[in-house]
Amino acid sequence: MKRETVLITICIAAALAVAAGIGIYFMVQEKVEENEMVSTNSAGFAIEEIPSADPALVGKWSCAENPQWYKVYYDDYDDDYGFFWGKEWDESDEVFEEDLMYHGNGWFRWRKDNNQLTELHTMDANDLPIPKMWFIKFLSIRTPNDSLVMINSERKAQSFHFTRVQH
Repeated sequence: MKRETVLITICIAAALAVAAGIGIYFMVQEKVEENEMVSTNSAGFAIEEIPSADPALVGKWSCAENPQWYKVYYDDYDDDYGFFWGKEWDESDEVFEEDLMYHGNGWFRWRKDNNQLTELHTMDANDLPIPKMWFIKFLSIRTPNDSLVMINSERKAQSFHFTRVQH
């Protein structure tokens, strides 16, 4: 009886070892296939490159006409919309940066195409974008005070002058 018990134990151990080996083989094979899919050297897929934000615009800006109105343009890319994130607030209205809910009221997605600046503003309640269009009349990072002049596309006579805020 002992010989049969030893033989059965050896057979069970061998079967478990074979099953584990097959499982490990398929897990390794799956990882290899995943790596081949994102490799740019294979016939699979290439990873899409994230666009760069305009470095001249990225940063914190204060309005010359209302120094308590701030706009911040980040280089944080949003894949869903193909825009970058930004935010604005006006401390003269007693709204401060720390009052803004992350990606809620005061936040917007932005994209600059040549001199056209598009902002898609968000809300706390839902992510229904509200577009705001600007024409960039002047953007300079060469002067001692970086300058940005924007014209509201809906009200051509309405322009705003901003200077970069140094941290």
